[in-house]
Amino acid sequence: MNIKIISAGAGSGKTHRLTTELVELLVSGGVRASGVIATTFTQKAAAELLERVRVALLEAGRSREADELNNALIGTVHSLGVRLLKRFAYEAGVSPEVSIIAEEDQQVLFNQSLATVLSEERVQHLEALSARLGLTMDPFQKTDWRRTLKEMTELIRSNGFEPATVERSKQLSIESLRAFLDPPRGEPSEWQKRLRELLDTTLQNLPAPDDDTKKTRQVIDELEKLRTELKNRGELFWPHWAKIAKLSPGTKSRTACQPLTEFARQVTAHPALHADLEAFTAALFDLAREALDEFERYKKEHGLIDYTDMEALVNRLLDQPPVREVLRAELDLLLVDEFQDTNPLQLALFLKLARIARQSIWVGDPKQSIYGFRGAEPALMQAIIEQAGGIRPGNIQRYSWRSRQDLVHAANALFCSAFSPLPAEQVALEPKRLPRDEPPEMEEALQRWHFEFRGPGRPPRRQEWFNKALANALHRRLEAGWVVWPKGEPAPRPARPGDVAILCRTNFACQQMAEALHHAGLEAAIARTGLLETAEARFLLAALKYILQQSDSLALAEFLLLGAGWSTSRIIEERLRYLERQPQPSSEGWQVDHPLIDTLNRLRERVAELSASEIVQQVLEALQVQRGVIPWGKAAQRLANLDALLKLAHDYEEACTRLHTAASLGGFLLYLDDLHSQDADQQGSSDSPEAVRVLTYHKSKGLEWPIVLCHGLEKNLRGDVWGLAIVRERKEVDLDDVLGHRWLRLWTNPFSNQLQKTTLHARITASAAFTEARQRERAEENRLLYVGFTRARDYLVLPTWHQPPTWLQRVYHQGAENPVLPDPGQPSPFRWQGREVPIAFRRFEFEAEIPEEKPVQRPLFHLPPPAGPAQHPPLLLAPEEFLGRVRARGDTRFTLQTDPPLFGGEPSPGLLHAWRSLLSAAATHLSTRHVLPSEKELFATAEGLLQRHLPDEEAHPQELCRLTRRFLEALQAEAPLARWLVAYPLQRWWEERLFQAQVDLLLLQEKSCLAVQHVTDGVDRLEEWAGWCWLCRQTLEVLWPGRTVRLALHFLHTGTLVEIHPEPVGAAG
Repeated sequence: MNIKIISAGAGSGKTHRLTTELVELLVSGGVRASGVIATTFTQKAAAELLERVRVALLEAGRSREADELNNALIGTVHSLGVRLLKRFAYEAGVSPEVSIIAEEDQQVLFNQSLATVLSEERVQHLEALSARLGLTMDPFQKTDWRRTLKEMTELIRSNGFEPATVERSKQLSIESLRAFLDPPRGEPSEWQKRLRELLDTTLQNLPAPDDDTKKTRQVIDELEKLRTELKNRGELFWPHWAKIAKLSPGTKSRTACQPLTEFARQVTAHPALHADLEAFTAALFDLAREALDEFERYKKEHGLIDYTDMEALVNRLLDQPPVREVLRAELDLLLVDEFQDTNPLQLALFLKLARIARQSIWVGDPKQSIYGFRGAEPALMQAIIEQAGGIRPGNIQRYSWRSRQDLVHAANALFCSAFSPLPAEQVALEPKRLPRDEPPEMEEALQRWHFEFRGPGRPPRRQEWFNKALANALHRRLEAGWVVWPKGEPAPRPARPGDVAILCRTNFACQQMAEALHHAGLEAAIARTGLLETAEARFLLAALKYILQQSDSLALAEFLLLGAGWSTSRIIEERLRYLERQPQPSSEGWQVDHPLIDTLNRLRERVAELSASEIVQQVLEALQVQRGVIPWGKAAQRLANLDALLKLAHDYEEACTRLHTAASLGGFLLYLDDLHSQDADQQGSSDSPEAVRVLTYHKSKGLEWPIVLCHGLEKNLRGDVWGLAIVRERKEVDLDDVLGHRWLRLWTNPFSNQLQKTTLHARITASAAFTEARQRERAEENRLLYVGFTRARDYLVLPTWHQPPTWLQRVYHQGAENPVLPDPGQPSPFRWQGREVPIAFRRFEFEAEIPEEKPVQRPLFHLPPPAGPAQHPPLLLAPEEFLGRVRARGDTRFTLQTDPPLFGGEPSPGLLHAWRSLLSAAATHLSTRHVLPSEKELFATAEGLLQRHLPDEEAHPQELCRLTRRFLEALQAEAPLARWLVAYPLQRWWEERLFQAQVDLLLLQEKSCLAVQHVTDGVDRLEEWAGWCWLCRQTLEVLWPGRTVRLALHFLHTGTLVEIHPEPVGAAG
């Protein structure tokens, strides 16, 4: 494989390097644009790369290469796969019009397949097993078997596990966990009988004489509860056994309790425990396999595939020799961006393409491989680097263009040791932002904020207190004018909340931090759940429910409470009065006399045929909801929530379209209820510059901010062996079979939060699997903290309190949790190239109760309230409106009238239109060539026009030509030496209305102009043209100032040219 690996650390100019590499190859002729396949992690990254390369090519004067760039395949792995499948549809065995299931619909369709195979008996069986295994006992770490099943199916598919591998994984999971248990002995009934006996005996013997300790009383209370539970249910759950084994009464009563605790410690030999663990493991694997089989059947039946199918199909497609030969002749360059984030299936696909392409460039940073939960495996990346012969010095991005010098040096000092044995040159960067380029008002880049309790009593140990203290301290620093220099701005300025990002370990921690920021009077830019619980959403939904069902009294009551400002007591009183007047239910429901209700009633009549999003939009506008919620406070957040609701309406309609189901207002309300039940009703995220960004470390990847606060530094190492894990059977990675030699392990903890200090826990923690899991998690921690450290441009804040920053300590000391951050006056632990990196220390003291700060209400720009229905005149001004306001006087300039009459009498409309067209054609010839058309040319034109306008009548083109020539010659005499303009357009705004017209002929002379209009009316209808002539004259006087404007009507019936003199009547005009 000819793979060039480029190591691009955080902020080192990865996109610029990608652009440079691709441009140089295109300009040198080393690759053809049509022979480029480039994959990026996101569509946004693909668009940025494409734009940068195109601009660079244009700046280099290579416009042809820039145009040909449209032939390159640049996009995400999904877009690339779709294009390859469509091209090789026959070879892949799919339709050329392959239909890809949207990611948001995939879970819906899979759930339908799961429901097909998931019987009520199976659900009850799994629920019973979950209860006995204590999976829902710990309120902080509940394990829902449905979530485990979902994760299992995703891992099976993303890792390309065949059904045989799934079956083998089930057996290996059972056998490997069984090795940590004692061999089963006895019958379950014997264990239950012995447990009852020991419980009774122990409670009889407790407490021991003279033992009135609190510990013993607590043990007795606990045993009483457990005996009652055993009596009522007939069994104890496995965490209860572990709890009994750890009971510790007072010293004098321990002998009485010892037989019971020793018996409970033997639970790992309980045959029912073995049976439950095996049954739970087998049930999930079997259910996953059957659900996937049903899902595959459904997709085949409906001609659908999803993105995982697409990756698997393309992977198999690349094994076909004919396909490889075609691509080998075409593929010059394979460019893979962020290769460290690919899952095994995608990696296998890229390796096959790399073997086909003439050359490959893979860009990434193994230090930022933080998506292990999506299947990314750093070991695979390292194997590829080793296979490619390592990373050459010239392919290592050396400079940091993002962060200040001290931040770069601190990261170098911390992570060069943390990422050993990775060579230092692949970790360390050289800063481009140096102190000499910074203004003196900028503070130390690296800061430690330490929070201490001030006041009487015990210091608070709650995370809530720390979050509030941190938010309050941030508010103070921002108000003090903390100076930053944001990217792309010409000069430093005081920091705004939007310049700050707080990075948290979990989404739950983000939610808590956002609440603390609101408490401190700061806005938080975070998509929190609970949209449907907000006042603005409840108000809007109440209006929608009332529109849907007029008799929905609950919706009406909530609408009056939130929208009309009625108190609860008033609503109840009005409701009781209505029930007294209307004892029998009415189809119209409860009627309330209020303007807002009247608006909804009128709206109901108009929206019956509208979509859900259109109805939402109508309600928002009719009730002026946005304007109404602003006085409620937190205006930006409330407006963002209303936007989120409107977006959900659009999402619902798009989902219905994709799934070929009907969309309705009632369906939309059910869709919202479903989102709420799954905690998926995300509130709007304000992008205001006055909102602090709060997000997880994982979501911060690829982003940067002037100020970054690393939250959660005190968190413990989370690695354990429970749950799902991919197990490699070989230490070395086989790049020829990336997806092979692996299986999926499921180990279930049967003791919930009682696992500590049990025999099972001791055996697990002494195992190689546990050691490997801890090492893997510690490596993941290192990478995650590296991502957090390298997001900051100007300042990195490390907040601490009474709990030591153990996460930072483990990274610094390579696993040990020894102190790192110095107290005031102590030297900094970060040293780089013989220089100490300074850390500014700030101490903040807060009392136990931190007062709430009211947010600053900033004025919001909004349009004035609507004026409501009104009569508006038409935009276009019609000359007929001037009837009676303008009169016309006419002077005949010449006439072609003869005896006998012109055309032998009353001409037909078709004949008049033919003559008008002939006049225009001849005038156009005269205006462009300055001579009249020849007799032959004029005759041919006249003959064609007569055939078009009078196909069934006898016509005389000679007569028409004669009249045309006579008229134009007379017109030349009327305006000699004039410039002729044919079909001259006129346009003028007249008292906020638009007048538009077209003059058939405009003759321009040095000091005058003559406008001629051919009309089919008779001279007796001259007054009807008065308004038109008046407006034209006014417009021409503006367009051609300094010229005398004359207007003439050419009455085609008689060939008479009449000059018109329009005059206003009285004060008109």
